[in-house]
Amino acid sequence: MDGEKQTSSIVLQLANLEALFINNLPRAISLLEDLKASPGLDRNTLARTKINLADYYLMHGDIWESTLLYSQVDKAFKEEQLGQEARFKNARLSYYNGDFQWSQAQFNVLKASTSKLIANDALDLSVFIMDNLNLDTTEAAISLYSAAELLVFQNRFDEAFQKLDTLRNNFPEHSLQDDILYLEAQVFEKRRDYEKAASLYQQVAEKYPEDIRADNALYALGQIYENQLNDPEKAKTLYEKIFIDYSGSVFAVEARKRFRILRGDKLQ
Repeated sequence: MDGEKQTSSIVLQLANLEALFINNLPRAISLLEDLKASPGLDRNTLARTKINLADYYLMHGDIWESTLLYSQVDKAFKEEQLGQEARFKNARLSYYNGDFQWSQAQFNVLKASTSKLIANDALDLSVFIMDNLNLDTTEAAISLYSAAELLVFQNRFDEAFQKLDTLRNNFPEHSLQDDILYLEAQVFEKRRDYEKAASLYQQVAEKYPEDIRADNALYALGQIYENQLNDPEKAKTLYEKIFIDYSGSVFAVEARKRFRILRGDKLQ
């Protein structure tokens, strides 16, 4: 049994490498389809295989296959963390697709998730939809933005930038300006252009300190300075700013912890 577990773990890692770093989605999908079909797979490994496979189908543009797999895991693991992860990803898929009312209802339920990460992400998206749907009777602007987010998820960065440019030009007064910068920063971070990503996150924090992306941008910036740009002092200053100026932020506790580690405190 342990050998099987080890083998499936290696296949999952290999598929991840093929999908995210080598950009060979058909190979990643084929590896996980074979793993999914193998007899004697324990239920947790099968669920993880299905979630990852659904991610790769979504990256490949096969939305139907993706939602089917997420739904299977959600149903089989109703009250468990794997089920909540699948439900979140399914709701996010609906959001990408422009079904904002349904996805927001799901995010509102998931805000109570036992997983802090899922709860935070669900809260983030719920607030984001609420903020931008109230202002925009047509849904046109937020639809452009969610479509750009899907393109980023699919690593189709040039097309995502085109969508964001359209959004910027067609809706110059819309409250999504900070979100556009934030998503562009995420693209540069995915491309490992950390200097450019940092300068965009910095712009979000400075130009839009009252908007919902400000604390996200500061935390992302702190992470880049700590882990990529090797400037722990700068990271420390950014983390401190989060837990002092944004004490209600979902990042406040983690920022305080990172700050204390960088300051050299002995944590229990």
